[in-house]
Amino acid sequence: MQHPDSMQKLTRTVFIATTLLLIIVGAVWVISLHTMVRSQPTVQPVDNALGGFPLPGNAAPDFNLTDQFGHAVTLSSLRGREVVLAFIDSRCTSICPLTANIMYDAKANLAAKDASQVALIAVNANPAATSIAEVQAWSIKHGMLHQWSFLTGTTKQLQSVYHLYGVYDQVSSGGQVIHDPVMLVIDAKGRERLYFETLDSTSKSDLSSEISGLEDGLRQWLPQPH
Repeated sequence: MQHPDSMQKLTRTVFIATTLLLIIVGAVWVISLHTMVRSQPTVQPVDNALGGFPLPGNAAPDFNLTDQFGHAVTLSSLRGREVVLAFIDSRCTSICPLTANIMYDAKANLAAKDASQVALIAVNANPAATSIAEVQAWSIKHGMLHQWSFLTGTTKQLQSVYHLYGVYDQVSSGGQVIHDPVMLVIDAKGRERLYFETLDSTSKSDLSSEISGLEDGLRQWLPQPH
């Protein structure tokens, strides 16, 4: 039969040994983790608000709407060209003109042969002002009449497109439209590639950065020669 003092010494020894083992294992784990983290390549932060959020390349939902000249337009009819798809309130006087400006300038900064492969498309984000006259007047006022296709349709058709693209769009009781100021870059095969949101800022620096961001996105997804 072991003496109580011997049992206490044995228990103390086992405790100390176990503690030391845990400390050693912990230290090895920390060193290994530190080494693994240091071995990873450095990733530079990207300002996605300006440079666009990459999308997984899902097929962009098709739709059939009417442009500012009364012509029917489907998204699928634009295959073979890169598309910038935006949502523009046909009565907006604030952030939507900024979006139009960004779209126009980003495309204008491309070489002529590249710009010819880009289609600018706006979907009417005001389901309470859906007439062709509304989208035509807005296009004329902001110098976009022959620069893009500003598409409209019935309230039901437009709301269907908002739903397909996950765009929040509501009209308040006072007639004010609240919607996501979204722009999407869709490649020549009809796949969603980049997502942008226009900043609510008239700062020249912000606008310049947004134009450069969209321009870079357009260059990235231009149709490639076969």
